[in-house]
Amino acid sequence: MRISRTLSAAVAGALTVGGAFTALPSADAATPGSLHGTKSATMARANVTVITEVQNAMDYPAWLYIGESNSWFGPIEAHSTKTSDVRIPWVGNAGEVSKSIRVYKEGLTCPPSEPCRPHKFHLYYIFQDYWQPNDQVKYTSNGIYDYAQPVPGPSVGGGNKRLIIAPDQPYM
Repeated sequence: MRISRTLSAAVAGALTVGGAFTALPSADAATPGSLHGTKSATMARANVTVITEVQNAMDYPAWLYIGESNSWFGPIEAHSTKTSDVRIPWVGNAGEVSKSIRVYKEGLTCPPSEPCRPHKFHLYYIFQDYWQPNDQVKYTSNGIYDYAQPVPGPSVGGGNKRLIIAPDQPYM
């Protein structure tokens, strides 16, 4: 009996050193977005939602501003589709809405007695709700976390999604 325990321990040690066994990542490493305490980090695992295609259903070019990385994606020309690889940021409270994806349409601003110039008009914010157990993607036009609504269409479960930009709300 003692020999089999020693042999089992030796084999397990050799396999671990050889790379056959790997440690699971900590619960903190598997949680999305910013951590909201150790308790919430160990309660659930979540799926990341990635926008792999953006379809612009408007008559104007559109842009995505990714607040989490302070970067722009676009333009997405009017009535066209563009492939992408944009991860939807996790937002868990009103203080994190700045991480959201902000959708803009291009247009012209024509101030009195000045020439018209291009301008981006804000439409809505898109984010993945940290507290939703079904990995819900939400949107809000005013940037207020508590007023966010689910994005119509298959906007749960994480994974690769198509974002459809319309003037009144996004769709998936």
